[in-house]
Amino acid sequence: MTAPSGLAWPPDHPAELARIPSAALPLRLHRLSHWTSPWWFSSAGAGDQGGRFGLPTPHGTCYLAENLEGALLEKVLRRPRQLVAAEQLTGLFHVKVAVVTPAPTADLTAAAVTGLGVNAEISTGLDYAKPRAWAAALHRAGWYAVRYALRGDSSLRQRGVALFGRAGLHRRAPAGFRTSLTTLDPVEAAALLERRGVGVHPIPLARDLPLVPPSG
Repeated sequence: MTAPSGLAWPPDHPAELARIPSAALPLRLHRLSHWTSPWWFSSAGAGDQGGRFGLPTPHGTCYLAENLEGALLEKVLRRPRQLVAAEQLTGLFHVKVAVVTPAPTADLTAAAVTGLGVNAEISTGLDYAKPRAWAAALHRAGWYAVRYALRGDSSLRQRGVALFGRAGLHRRAPAGFRTSLTTLDPVEAAALLERRGVGVHPIPLARDLPLVPPSG
């Protein structure tokens, strides 16, 4: 039997949503991408398509983290893993997003949201229906983004930022943000992963594999 959810649906009245504290964003946000144009705003779809805070079309959501460690959690540790291929890290771009003009961001990790029926399920639950309903309600109420806890972090201290915008690929950073792009530093990334008990090793070449005679 499925346990009942402790996360409430968002309130109907927008004035209730104005009680949510506004998050003080860091000066820089982070995102890892396989593409040089990282500003992809995905719309809510079936299953996890569009992500936890996906908005219905024509709107979408772009997911960032407050530091590189959080970006790694989102990109390579969304499923349980004890080992990451080194080649996976060298194929990633590290997007550093300077926050020039902070967008109004609803802080869903603040203690004050408990009274509105928000608990940690909004960041960790596997059913996205309620988190998406909260995202849609906050977007309608004038919020530009939400701050939430990253599910891949067992301590729930790492934070992500889900930024709302027009659905699809944006060639330029949204107003108030500035983008710089580099390749991911694999040494730094490996050190962050190994702190979490996740090893990083290259995929062995065929010539490095031992020959095992067929049985029987």
